[in-house]
Amino acid sequence: MVMGISFNRGVFFHDRTYLACAEMKHGVIHVWSEKITLRTIGKMWVRIAFTLPWYYQLFHLMLLCAVLFGVAETWFDPLWILVYAAGFHFIFPRQLKKYHGAEHKVFSYNGPKHPEAWEAVKRANIVNSGCSTNSVTYFFLCFLASLPFTGALEWSVLIGFAGMAAAMVFDRYLRRIFKPVYWLSGVLQKYVTCKEPDRAHLETAIRSYQLLMYMRETQGVGK
Repeated sequence: MVMGISFNRGVFFHDRTYLACAEMKHGVIHVWSEKITLRTIGKMWVRIAFTLPWYYQLFHLMLLCAVLFGVAETWFDPLWILVYAAGFHFIFPRQLKKYHGAEHKVFSYNGPKHPEAWEAVKRANIVNSGCSTNSVTYFFLCFLASLPFTGALEWSVLIGFAGMAAAMVFDRYLRRIFKPVYWLSGVLQKYVTCKEPDRAHLETAIRSYQLLMYMRETQGVGK
């Protein structure tokens, strides 16, 4: 199964064995791929965390310091940081939203995925039925619905994450029962968590996908 992860400078595509990355540096697309190891996962998370705009990084550093030095408890309940993390999809920076949209369009496009086809890929659907926005939507529906009844932030956060976990584990079953939730997730993808990508975002996402397919074919994975 092939999955995608977007970050503020590019797109990862991966399966259980290999990870491919295409990222934009100074106007040039750079690509690399590796067999998935702890080192590879570390390289991925460094890019996800440290390619965000400086003001995101400053804010996250302030949150970390507030927790480490016990300042957060005097200003706000630290559990709100978990709510913020769960809802980060909704406040993606502009470039990340465009790469996210490009990632989705690559999945949606049924033709040959190569950079020269970027205009055709651009016309593909920006909504991805398997997007992580689904689980985020479950989190907030469960969290917000339970908050008036629990009267305790910790219980509502726990219920929210339980809903998120259920969405990931039992997706194929919940999809049949709670169709309006997936419709809402699609609306959020179209208007909130993604933006229409430009050519650079599309070509970057396509090259990442191409590289993963090359690795799978040459290594005999997925045949």
